[in-house]
Amino acid sequence: MKLPVVNQPVGLMIKGKVHRATCTDLFDGGFGYYFDAIFPKTTRYKFSSGEQCAIPELGEKCLADFVSYPKNDSWTVRFLIPKW
Repeated sequence: MKLPVVNQPVGLMIKGKVHRATCTDLFDGGFGYYFDAIFPKTTRYKFSSGEQCAIPELGEKCLADFVSYPKNDSWTVRFLIPKW
């Protein structure tokens, strides 16, 4: 399984459009791998609970689940890549 690289850009496909974000943290959470991504402040997209996005550069079937906003800003987003 491929994972995002810390301090490197990652492309997240949201509703058919690829948005570039920078992976700032990656850790094993038991059920899968959590990673924090910082989007440019010009990206105005609000994630909702249960939403998924594809990560084409990590594999054809790689999906990341939206988890939370770990900080008090709208551009730092935490995702989960399930292990199974």
